[in-house]
Amino acid sequence: MGLLDKLKPQPRWKHADPAVRLDAVRELDDQVELAALAESDPDVRVRRAATARVSTPAALGRIAANDADAELRDRAADRLVALATRVLATDDAAGLELALSALGELSDPRRLSTIAKSDAAEPVTQAALTRLSGERALGSVARQARHASTAADALARLTDPNELVEVALHAVSAEIALAAFDRIAADGPGVAQLRAIESAAHKNVARKARTMIQELEAAEAARLAAVEDRRRRASALCDAVEQVGSLTDVAAARAELARVVDAWKALAIGEPELVERFQRGQAAADVCLTRREREAAEAADLRRLRAEAIATRDALCARVETLDGDDALEQLIPIEEEWRSLLPLVGNGPEADRLAERFAQAVAACRKRHEMGALLAEQRAALEALVAEAERLPADDAGALPRWDTLSREARGVAAVLNDSGRPAADLLNRLAVVAERFDALAKARQAAIDAAAEQARQAVLNQFRHLTERAKRAAEADSITLREGERLIRDITAAFDTAARAAAWHEIDEAVARLRALQEQIAPRVRELREMDEWRRFANGQRQEQLIAMAEAIVGSLRGDEEAGRPSDLAATARALRELHTKWQEVAEAPRQNAQRLWDRFRAATDFIRARCETHFAKQREERRAALDRKKEIVEAAETLATSQDWTKTAETLQQLQAEWQTLGPVPREIGRELSQRFRTACSTFFTRRREDLTDRKKAWTENLAAKETLCAQAEALAESTDWEAVGAEMKRLQAAWKTIGPVRRSRSEAIWNRFRSAADTFFTRYHNRHEITLNAKLAEREALVVELESIANNDPTALPADLSDRVQQLRTTWNRSVPIPAPGMRVLNDRWQTAIGRVVMLAPQVFAGTDLDPTAVLRKMEKLVARVESFLGDITDQPAGLSPTEMLAAKLRSALASNAIGGRASDDAKWRAAADAVKEAQAAWQRLPPVAEPEARVLSARFREACRQITDRSRRQASPNRRPQEREVAAV
Repeated sequence: MGLLDKLKPQPRWKHADPAVRLDAVRELDDQVELAALAESDPDVRVRRAATARVSTPAALGRIAANDADAELRDRAADRLVALATRVLATDDAAGLELALSALGELSDPRRLSTIAKSDAAEPVTQAALTRLSGERALGSVARQARHASTAADALARLTDPNELVEVALHAVSAEIALAAFDRIAADGPGVAQLRAIESAAHKNVARKARTMIQELEAAEAARLAAVEDRRRRASALCDAVEQVGSLTDVAAARAELARVVDAWKALAIGEPELVERFQRGQAAADVCLTRREREAAEAADLRRLRAEAIATRDALCARVETLDGDDALEQLIPIEEEWRSLLPLVGNGPEADRLAERFAQAVAACRKRHEMGALLAEQRAALEALVAEAERLPADDAGALPRWDTLSREARGVAAVLNDSGRPAADLLNRLAVVAERFDALAKARQAAIDAAAEQARQAVLNQFRHLTERAKRAAEADSITLREGERLIRDITAAFDTAARAAAWHEIDEAVARLRALQEQIAPRVRELREMDEWRRFANGQRQEQLIAMAEAIVGSLRGDEEAGRPSDLAATARALRELHTKWQEVAEAPRQNAQRLWDRFRAATDFIRARCETHFAKQREERRAALDRKKEIVEAAETLATSQDWTKTAETLQQLQAEWQTLGPVPREIGRELSQRFRTACSTFFTRRREDLTDRKKAWTENLAAKETLCAQAEALAESTDWEAVGAEMKRLQAAWKTIGPVRRSRSEAIWNRFRSAADTFFTRYHNRHEITLNAKLAEREALVVELESIANNDPTALPADLSDRVQQLRTTWNRSVPIPAPGMRVLNDRWQTAIGRVVMLAPQVFAGTDLDPTAVLRKMEKLVARVESFLGDITDQPAGLSPTEMLAAKLRSALASNAIGGRASDDAKWRAAADAVKEAQAAWQRLPPVAEPEARVLSARFREACRQITDRSRRQASPNRRPQEREVAAV
C-alpha cells in the first residue's frame, strides 16, 4: 500500500469498531459492499443489518447456505422468499428474472411451498411447484395456491388418496375441490371415505359425496334385496307348483306348470331343500294332470259328437237365413228335405226345440224375402239412375247446383225405402256422398271469396278510422300537445272524412265517423288556443332578449373600464356569465319575426367582444381539458382491454372504479369527448352485457335442467304405483341414470326437486320389495269381488231374481275356476263363502238351473253314483255283500285272512287295496268338482261317501304296513 493510500480516510463500513460499521451499513447503497459485509463481517449484527439490505439473489443464497448464524440463514432465506414473491405481473421482465433467480437459490420445501401458494407472478409459482416433490407439500399447494393453474398442476401430481381427500375438503377454490373429488370418485372410494368428504366446505363437493353415498348404499341394498327376492321367488314357485294340481282347468294348469318350471330354471336355485321340494311338487302335478287330461279327453269326445249334431242344424239354419235371389225357393226345397232326414237330438230337448223353431222362422222369412225381391230391385234401379245422373253433373259449374239439389233429395228418398226394407244401398249412397262433397266445396269456395273481398275493403276503411281515432283520443286526453301535432291531426281527420264520404254506407263506418267527429270538436279549440299562445310567447321572448342584450352590453362596459383602469378582470366569472347568456338566449330564441334578426345582431356583437377578452381563460381551460382527455384515453384503453375478460367479479369492480374516476374528470373537446364517451360506454356495455348474458345462459340452463328434472319427476310419479315390476323397475333405473346426466338447477329449488324425485323412486322400490304381497292381495280382492257378487245374488228376493240368473252364475263359476290358486290364509274362508253362496243361489231358484251342471237333482244323482261306486269298491275288496250283520262281517274277514295264507294271496290282496285306494282318490277328486247342494239327501250322501272313503283308506294303509304278517293285518283290520 502506498503512502497516499495510507493517508486516505477509511470508509466507515470498514471501521474496526462494529458499532461504527453497523451504523454505516444503514447508509450504504452499494450492493457489492453490502454483500461483502453480509458474507464476511465478523460481527453477526453487522451481517444481519447488511443482509436486510442485500437484493442480490446469489449473495443471499450463499448466506442462507453457509453462514454460521442459524437466524441469519433464516433471514436470508426469508429475504429470498420476499424477492421471489414481490413481482405480481408477468409483463415486468426484469422483476420476473430477479424473482426466478431468488427462487433458484432456495431449496427449503417449506419456503418453496409458500412461494407456490402465494399471489406472485404465475411463472414464479409454477417454477416453485416444479421443485416440490412431497405429497404433503403438493397437497398444501393444491389446497391454498392463489393461482388456479398452479393449484391444478399440483393436484395433477398428487397420488396419495389421503391428500386428495384433504384437497377436496379444504381447497380454497371450488373448482380444485371438485377436480380432487372427481379423482377420488374415479378410483372407486368407499363409504367411509365419502362420509369424510361429505363435510367439505364447498357445497358442490359435499353434494356429490352425498350422491355417491346414496348410490353405493342403494346398490348394496339392491344386492341384498335381490338375494332375498330370489329366495322368496323360489319359495313362491314351490308353493305354485304344489297348487297346480288343484286347478280345475287342465290346460291352464298345464300352462301354469310349464310357466313355473321355466321360471324355476331361470331362477337357478342351488339350495337342496328347495330343489327337492320343487321336484316333489312337479312330479305330483304331472301325475295329477295326466289323469285329468285323460278324463277331459273322454268328456271332450262326448261334447264333440253333440256339438257336431248341433253345428249341422246351425249350418242348415244359417243357409236358409242367407238365401236370397230369384232362385231362393228352388234352393230351399233340398234344405228342407235334408233337415227332415236328420236324426233327432237325444238328451237335448230345449236345444232341439230352439233349433227347430229357428229353422221354421228362417223358412218363413226366406219365402217373404222372395216376394219382396222384385219391388226392391226396381227401387234400387231407380236409385242407381239418380246417382249416375248426379255423377254426370259438372262439379265446377255453379248452374248445376239447382239440379243437384233435386237429384239429391229424390235419391235419399229412394234410399230410405231400401233401408226400411232391410236392403240398404250403401255403395250407391257412398257414390252420392262423393258427388255431394264436390258440390259442397264449390258452394263454400264461391261464397268465401265474395265474403273475403267485402270484408277486406271494409276492414281497410275501418283500420284507417281506428288509427285516426286512437291518435285523436290520445291528443284529446293528453295534458298538452304541440301546435304542429294539432294542425297535422286536423288535416288527417279532414282527409279521412272525404274518404268515408266516397265509401259505401256501412253501420261500422258511420259509427267511426261519428266518434272521430266528436273528437275533432274537442281538439279544434285547443289548436286555436295554441296558435294564439304561440304569438304571445314570441312577444314575451322579444322583451326577454332585450334584457339579455342589456346584460351583455353591461359586461362589455365593465371589461372596457377594467382595461382603461389597468385592473385585472375576473375572466372565469365572465366566461360563466357568457355561457349563461347563451343558455338563456336559447330558451327565448323565438322572437317576433319582424325584430328577430336585429336583436340577434346586437346580442352577437356584444358576446363576440366578451369571448375575445376571455381567450386566455379559454386557453387555460383547453390545457386542462387536454390533460383530462389524456386520462380519459387511458381509461378507455383500459376499459376496452377489460371488455373481453371472463373474471366477472374483479373486472366489474375495476370498471366501476374507472366509471367513478371518469365522472371526476373535467370536460374535454366535444367531438373527441363524444367519441371517447361512446367508446367507454361501449366497452363497459360490452362487458356488462356479456356478464348479463352469461348469467342469463346460466339461468336458462338452470331452467332447462329444472324442466328436465320435473319431467323425470312426473314420469317417476306416474310409474310409482305401477305393478309391471320388471319393466317399471328398469325404467326407474333409467330415470335415475338420466337424472345424473342433468346439470344443476337453482340452489333454492335443488333440494325440493331432488326430494320429489327420490320420494317417487322410494315409493316404487318399496312396493317392488313387497310386490308378492301386493299381487296376492290383488288376487284375493278379485276373488272376494266374485264372492261378493255371488252373495249379492244369493241375498235377492226370490221374486226379484234377474232373468239371466243361470248365465251370470255360470260366468262367475267359470271365472272362479280359471283363476290361479292363491296360497293365502284368507283363501279358505273365501272358498267356504263361495260354496255357501252357490248353494243358496241354487236353492233360491232350482228350476232355473235345470239341465245344467248346477241342477240339484242331477248333482244328487252323481253323488249317489259316486257313493255306490266307493261302497262297491269296499265290498269287492272284502268279498262281502252289502247289508251283512257285524257277526257275519267278522266271519267273512276271518275267511279272507285265512285265504291270504295261500301262495300269491298276499300279493293279490295288496294289488286290490292299491287299486281301491287309487279309485277312492279319483272319486274324491270327482266329488270335489261337484257344486254344493243344500239338500238333506246331499248331507246323508256326503256322510256315507266320507265314511266309505275313510274305511278304504284306513284299510289300505294298514294292509301296506311292512311290519305285519298278512294274518295280523287282517285281524287288526277286523
